[in-house]
Amino acid sequence: MRPPSARCSSNKTVCLSADSFTIAAASFVLLTEVPAAAKGETRSLRNPRAMPKPIDDPIARYDQRRSHYLTLLDLKLESIGDGRAVMRMPFRDEITNGTGAVHGGAITSLCDTCFYMALASIYGEEQETTTASLHIAFLAPALPPHDLVAEAHVLKAGRRIVYGEVSVHSGEKMVAHATLNFLNTP
Repeated sequence: MRPPSARCSSNKTVCLSADSFTIAAASFVLLTEVPAAAKGETRSLRNPRAMPKPIDDPIARYDQRRSHYLTLLDLKLESIGDGRAVMRMPFRDEITNGTGAVHGGAITSLCDTCFYMALASIYGEEQETTTASLHIAFLAPALPPHDLVAEAHVLKAGRRIVYGEVSVHSGEKMVAHATLNFLNTP
């Protein structure tokens, strides 16, 4: 990243202005999503044609910016709001362990991600946060053919610490329960 006083000399470079430098993390995301410029055309973050259109639907926003790892797990956000979120992970052979059940690491990732989405429904997606602790109890094997459905609920939303729980079902059977603490960072 250039300091705010830097100037761009190349007409093929996307430049950040001084006022957008303070939101470098958000700018980085925008830089990666700016459509390619036509030959000989420059694009800047101040050019509205270069900016991706805001998406009002949180489920669509999640689908647009999820990580490669979450894409591998094929997590689907089904609902979000008021400190709650529901996500689905389709059953696939690629996420099973040697016994044919869904791997515990995949279930744990589902819990962690689902709780983050519940937290984001309260604080907004721009809140930087990290998992401080995650305790999970595996109650039964998650066997085919059922998808896993996680339901997250924020129980206490403090200024710095957010506490809650996630239950995971395979069909009608609860297969895991997790309690989580997330740490909001300034």
